[in-house]
Amino acid sequence: MPEQILIVDDEAEIADLIELYLKNENYAVHKFYTAREALACVETEQLDLAILDIMLPDMSGFDLCRRIREKHTYPVIMLTAKDGEMDKITGLTLGADDYITKPFRPLEMVARVKAQLRRYKKYNPAHGAEEAGEIMEHAGLVLNAKTHECLLDEQPLALTPTEFSLLRILLENKGNVVSAEELFHQIWKDEYYTKNNNTITVHIRHLREKLRDSVEHPRFIKTIWGVGGTKLKRIHPRDNDYSQLKRKLLFRLAAATVGAIFGIVAFYILIWQGEGGDFVVLVLQWFLGMDYYEALDVYRQVFRSNAELLWLGAVLVTFFILLYVVLNWFTRYFAFINRGIGDLLEEESEIRLPPEMAATERKLNAVKGELKRRAREAKMAEQRKNDLVMYLAHDIRTPLTSVIGYLSFLSEAPDMPVEQRAKYVNITLDKAYRLEKMVDEFFEIARYNLQELRLQKEPIDLYYMLVQIIDELTPVLAAHGNHVALQADETLTAYGDPDRLARVFNNVLKNAAAYSFANTQIDLCAK
Repeated sequence: MPEQILIVDDEAEIADLIELYLKNENYAVHKFYTAREALACVETEQLDLAILDIMLPDMSGFDLCRRIREKHTYPVIMLTAKDGEMDKITGLTLGADDYITKPFRPLEMVARVKAQLRRYKKYNPAHGAEEAGEIMEHAGLVLNAKTHECLLDEQPLALTPTEFSLLRILLENKGNVVSAEELFHQIWKDEYYTKNNNTITVHIRHLREKLRDSVEHPRFIKTIWGVGGTKLKRIHPRDNDYSQLKRKLLFRLAAATVGAIFGIVAFYILIWQGEGGDFVVLVLQWFLGMDYYEALDVYRQVFRSNAELLWLGAVLVTFFILLYVVLNWFTRYFAFINRGIGDLLEEESEIRLPPEMAATERKLNAVKGELKRRAREAKMAEQRKNDLVMYLAHDIRTPLTSVIGYLSFLSEAPDMPVEQRAKYVNITLDKAYRLEKMVDEFFEIARYNLQELRLQKEPIDLYYMLVQIIDELTPVLAAHGNHVALQADETLTAYGDPDRLARVFNNVLKNAAAYSFANTQIDLCAK
């Protein structure tokens, strides 16, 4: 009876493609486009394997995997367009056995299905598996801790005792980060460990070679950069020295207050105490033409009888004058700042403010400088983007021409010999995969420019990162007869996205190996 395989993907073209390849291998396929239909099939059919897309319309693939794992132990392969590490870890943690990222190669998907079915039949409890914990498996790798045997895609692996111990520890901690120091202590039971001791990195490299694992696209062992490093904080100067402005405002406020007090006292003496009576009588005589006694009588009836009201009015007038003067002083500084903000977009002129606002002047000029720098960077980024588009457009033409040419030739020659047809199909596929890689890199750059690609910043032990990268590239360097001399402090740290920074250093060293003279030393200095 053929194995029963469940396929759940809301994209009909993808589901149909998988169904086509699996039926060609004589598997019985149950294909659905929603999780609800798939759950009904899970309850009624005896399935041997499930292929689940993560992004389903009615339920996530993670939830569907969890529901399957409540009752069944057959293999589950997650299928998704996402390539984030957290998605993979989530799927594997919920019980998935493998993870395939779109776009995928159909034959690779079939090979993984076959490998999962072989392991399921051989090692699941219904088929007499070994004691729990003795056999560990992951993505085509099976390790028997009791017999010290290791299989990769059903083929035996010849591992040294140290490599076997390394692999066992990594499988026991599947999905978790294990530091090089912890590996060193567990294997050699020794407390002595330094960053320039590359024993672990050498064994990891040899283990990767035997597992046919890739550093750039790891299937089994992924280097997690930056663990244990120290975050370097970016320090921004904080210039908040407004002491001169405070002193000037305080002095002016004190002067205005003293003037107001003198004014109130003067009004009190002149009006309340009557010391200004002669002056008032003289004014009445001068302006109204009164004689002395008439003016004196008016002064007594009007001014002396209402002395309290006149003094209160004088105090209020003095208060409002003081308030106006103070507010006028303050609003002048706002006007200065507003003028300075208006000068931010001026190309040449430097912003000038009164001496007491020197701190604000420095900050505005710093902002102006930053705006100019960002404008230059934006212009350069636009130019780099245009250059990149032109480069990709030019670089894509070659493989695209090959794809079109070979496909046209295959279409026009239906009677071509099988060996020749297979040769041209392989060439076409190779060029198509190259196009796929170029398009993926272009989209990654585009997402970064659109701020859709977020950098996962964390502390990085930069020295140890460089040690590991150099060791991993040893075969590439040795092919040219080159070797790298690292000159850096063991305490060298940084703060950034470790994966992308590692890719940068990896590409730099690969280019150095490719373009350096043979049998020479490559000096790598870091400060």
